Amino acid sequence: MSTETYSIPPATSPTACFDFQRNAYELAFANAAAWGIPPEVFPPIAEKRSIYEQKYAITANPSSASQGATANRNAAWADELPLIVGLYNDYIINNAAISEADKKAMYVHAQSGHSTTPYPAPTTVPIVNLVSEEISALHIMYADSSAPNTHYKPAGVAFCELVFEVGTAPASAAVCTERHYVARSHEAMMFTADQRGKTIYAFARWVNKNGKYGPWSAMFQALIP
Repeated sequence: MSTETYSIPPATSPTACFDFQRNAYELAFANAAAWGIPPEVFPPIAEKRSIYEQKYAITANPSSASQGATANRNAAWADELPLIVGLYNDYIINNAAISEADKKAMYVHAQSGHSTTPYPAPTTVPIVNLVSEEISALHIMYADSSAPNTHYKPAGVAFCELVFEVGTAPASAAVCTERHYVARSHEAMMFTADQRGKTIYAFARWVNKNGKYGPWSAMFQALIP
């Protein structure tokens, strides 16, 4: 019988750890009722997450990064991690209420008695074109930088991850506060009425079936119809 497992980035990859915990908390919180997660699960994680993200922000800024700041960040991550692991073990893996697309977004994958394919981290980047076809939506057309004339993901890739801001161009992918996951080229991303006429600024990367990240693409943009 197949069971599920999940992939947590190593502590030696602080940006990946930051992205993982933010993604895990926000998706689980947004879907808590549908996934059967009790409300009381989230406040303890939120408290540890706030401390960790403050410590991470210090090390992410070259002007404030130091050996001591790095040690504080790592200690804060070590405090938050057990709560994230508990969230996954108790409520995420083997949860029939969670769709396959959401499981991919949470870096959950099937684990049978056989070893899984050890896919390496992607080395190429998505080439993304945001296409306007209807009001309040953009269709995400992607290709791989190694084969720009196709719409295929590289071998072993589960989905394309987008991070973005609307209205103001971000300095980098690391500071983006919004994200979207794309399993197939031409999927639509919907926007609210007040976002129409504004510009979306985005970055994209591949995430493989082992939960490993590829590099971020250059920033791209489009006008929201």
